[in-house]
Amino acid sequence: LSLLLKNRTMRYGRAKAARKTLKFYSLNANIKAPYSVLFDGNFLAAIVKHKVPIIDRLEKLLQGNEFSIFTTRSALDELQSLPGEIFQEARRFGLDECIIIERKDVPNHGTDSNPKEDIQNLVSEGNKEGYFVATQDDALSNKIRKEFVNVPQMRLARGVLLLESPSAASRRQNLREEREKQSTGGWTMTKDEKELIEKLKKDRMRKKREEIAAEQNNSERKKRKAKGPNPLSCKKKKSAENEKSAGKSRRRRKKKSQTSSTGS
Repeated sequence: LSLLLKNRTMRYGRAKAARKTLKFYSLNANIKAPYSVLFDGNFLAAIVKHKVPIIDRLEKLLQGNEFSIFTTRSALDELQSLPGEIFQEARRFGLDECIIIERKDVPNHGTDSNPKEDIQNLVSEGNKEGYFVATQDDALSNKIRKEFVNVPQMRLARGVLLLESPSAASRRQNLREEREKQSTGGWTMTKDEKELIEKLKKDRMRKKREEIAAEQNNSERKKRKAKGPNPLSCKKKKSAENEKSAGKSRRRRKKKSQTSSTGS
């Protein structure tokens, strides 16, 4: 019973993560149903090897939305060249169930292009066709994750179909676009309007710097200005000298009056 509950919890968690990822690509890359899922040869072989009912799994992973599955002619040719029944059965599945993208329909195609090159060319320049890439090739998956934006990826892990979360490159691209929207008013601002706003911001900053510099200069002038003598202290000093002179005068007068009385 506990194992059953654990499996249900894991399925619920994967479904929730898939919904979140689909919403991200819908909002930021305009990748919406009906979806286009691109299989490479490794993924086709993995489907056969693990006997995965891929159509049913895709319906659940893509939340019941419509989808089409594709593969490239180069991937089918590669499978044909490999020995073993699994690869031949995988090729037959690709021929029967997938829409085949011919080499001439691949951007920048070559006559002897390989599946990796074709897939990279198909999702280059922002993945305009909105392909989901399903691959078991770690080297190809890592390259797409690091160098290409807005390319959803799928893979099989122990027979379970997984939709990977958006790559760091896709998230950075989304963040740049959000900032650009904010700086241009949701892309409704003209180039002249944007330049005018930038000029006003610079003028405001320059004016603020000038005001700060002027305040600093005034403060320095006040510090350098020499202070004159305190008038109150001068007044006190002068009155003290006057009192001393007055005292001497009084003593002189008193002595004179005494001499006069003695003579009489």
